[in-house]
Amino acid sequence: MRLKPILLAVTLPLVAPFIAIGFNLVQLWSTYNNLSDSKLSREQLIEVGDDLHRDTNDLLNYLSLPVIKQISRFAGLEVFDIKPEILFSVKHFPELAGFDRPKRYMISFQNSAEARGTGGILGAYAIIEINQGKLEVIRASSNVGLQNITTLPIKHSDEYFKLYGNNPGIWQNANLSPHLPYGAMNYLELWRLQTGMKLDGFIAIDPIALSHFLRAFGTITLPNGFKITSENVVEETLKIAYERYQDDIMGRKEFLVTIMEATFIKILDEDFSVRKIPKAISQSIRDNRLLIYITNKQTQKENEETRLAGSMNYDEDNQYRVIIQNIDASKLDYYLDREVEIETLTCSPSLITQVMVYLKNSVINAQDLPAYVLIRADKGKPKEVVTGQHRFKVFIYGPYKSELIGGSLGSGADGDAQIGSERGRPIFIADIDLAPGASEVIIVRYKVTNSQLRYLTQPLVREEIIKVRQNC
Repeated sequence: MRLKPILLAVTLPLVAPFIAIGFNLVQLWSTYNNLSDSKLSREQLIEVGDDLHRDTNDLLNYLSLPVIKQISRFAGLEVFDIKPEILFSVKHFPELAGFDRPKRYMISFQNSAEARGTGGILGAYAIIEINQGKLEVIRASSNVGLQNITTLPIKHSDEYFKLYGNNPGIWQNANLSPHLPYGAMNYLELWRLQTGMKLDGFIAIDPIALSHFLRAFGTITLPNGFKITSENVVEETLKIAYERYQDDIMGRKEFLVTIMEATFIKILDEDFSVRKIPKAISQSIRDNRLLIYITNKQTQKENEETRLAGSMNYDEDNQYRVIIQNIDASKLDYYLDREVEIETLTCSPSLITQVMVYLKNSVINAQDLPAYVLIRADKGKPKEVVTGQHRFKVFIYGPYKSELIGGSLGSGADGDAQIGSERGRPIFIADIDLAPGASEVIIVRYKVTNSQLRYLTQPLVREEIIKVRQNC
């Protein structure tokens, strides 16, 4: 008996995927390597993008084979749950990386200690330019000097105005809506009105996303020798900085900018672990802490099919979300605990879903916190306020085309309850004011058309606890 043919028949199915992976890597490298320094036409952008998309899709399919997938995960290659985002990014890489013309983007470093729809207020920002794949930082700054206006920066729907009024004309309120494209368009137009500069897109990240990336970048050493790591960046930027710089607001803001600048130096010097970058990106996307908006309409349309867009789409997907809107200008959302329980109550003749939201102000020793953290700048606040008392609004979104059929607060308070709607999704809105240690429960019910429950979390400081009971 000849053993070679038998051995070949046994080993070829095992070896073939690895050969295919190697071939795809060569193809991808060749395509990237052939991106010339000359400007590409629109047709060339599309052609190269399609090649990158095809080869990357083939590669991911091979990497998804059971044995290879286990090896990839063991090696730290966390890419399998962000396949749509990867394919979008590689397809549009030639365009986004400025191979047709230089592209400029605004990066917002969101401060989630003061909650807004997409996460937190803009605490610091950068303007970057990418030309032929090369990154340049045009400007990095705090929010000082950003000029507010008294009206909406762009025309929005009557529905939007009813919810947010002219408040998004203020930089700190530009992202009140959880639909990132609205906030991004506001930011970009506010920037154009102030500087005359038209940008090509907007990127939002926060300290927790930065902590993911610092696992790949390693320790960042600031000019004064202070070290920022993945373990301390969240607490340092969202809590300790307010204590250290409580008598020097500008010093605290400059501290944030210095961290951004030091991070960019790491990127520009390529001083990071390439192997750990995919996991950082994957975690940030899963947590909704890395969001992108592109001004090119066709590209943005495709982006909105991924989680990168932070988009509330017109899909009957039975998706719920609970959004906290800080209205007292404090930084007490750092201490806000959230728990959400979603349960189907009835399956027929109609589907009824109940959303229970548990909220607790977990601040302790509030009297020891800096005044800037405790500020109460809200209109209509109580005459007597306990130190550490925190006021915010809760927007509970039902699914697209669902019907809000009731809502109440467990405490019996009316919470100045309101009903709203955004992008076809009914909203129950409650005004909550919690003393330290106090809690509240909000119960809302929706009539829906889809039984498969889905939830999308708002990226704040403390992890939101989600419990889903699918009874149908």
